Amino acid sequence: MDQLSLSIEELIFSFYSEGYFEQGMSLKEAYYPDVEDERLGFLFEIACRSLLAKGVLEFRNRQYRYKAEYRHFIQAMNDASHTVKASRFGELDEEVSTSFHTTQAGVYAHHTLYDQQVHQIHKLKGDQQAEEQVTIFLNIHMSDHRTPVINLQAEEFEMLLEQASEAKDEWFSFLNKAENQELVRAFVSDVQARKGKMDSLMKVAYDKNNTPDVESMIFVIPGEKHSWLVSGIQENEFRIETAHRDGLRSIF
Repeated sequence: MDQLSLSIEELIFSFYSEGYFEQGMSLKEAYYPDVEDERLGFLFEIACRSLLAKGVLEFRNRQYRYKAEYRHFIQAMNDASHTVKASRFGELDEEVSTSFHTTQAGVYAHHTLYDQQVHQIHKLKGDQQAEEQVTIFLNIHMSDHRTPVINLQAEEFEMLLEQASEAKDEWFSFLNKAENQELVRAFVSDVQARKGKMDSLMKVAYDKNNTPDVESMIFVIPGEKHSWLVSGIQENEFRIETAHRDGLRSIF
């Protein structure tokens, strides 16, 4: 089996069932901060029955535990060496995200539905399949090769995003330093069309204590003819280039 769908209650119960108490408590506080222990126990009973009906649990050592063939889904949520999180804006400007966890057992896609009330966990064939899913999820149009557009200081980039968010059509003089003016005009047009909103790819690594650390981040701007990658090349400076396989693959 390469896929498992869980409600948020089932996921919390699963963490507790498999001994990941810290993760279970964290989700409980996020989704049910005011629920008393008695009520939480009742929710767990319902979640347990639901998981039994799905055939993923067994009664072992006087408690309900995951069957061996399903345990890797829950382990992937806790034992990843790193995670790549893709985020985009939805139709109502809400944040929609999906994550890809890399573990010793393989790569897992973690999608959330219905305001994060349902969690779908898929085991993928590898990083290449994860890259393909990210390309579709973020609606990225790939160029055949890397094409630099322009390097901008952080202040310049913020000015560009701010004027786009305010629906202003102003051409900043610092944009004239770009060698390919046709490309930079296409980039600015797409930034304005999206009102300065950017999608993102973030890679998070975990140490031996499972403490997360943001290792790298790329912003993505889907456009009319091109998609654009925005990455930091040094402190307070950003590089803009057309989207290409190598640039996307680097974050994996």
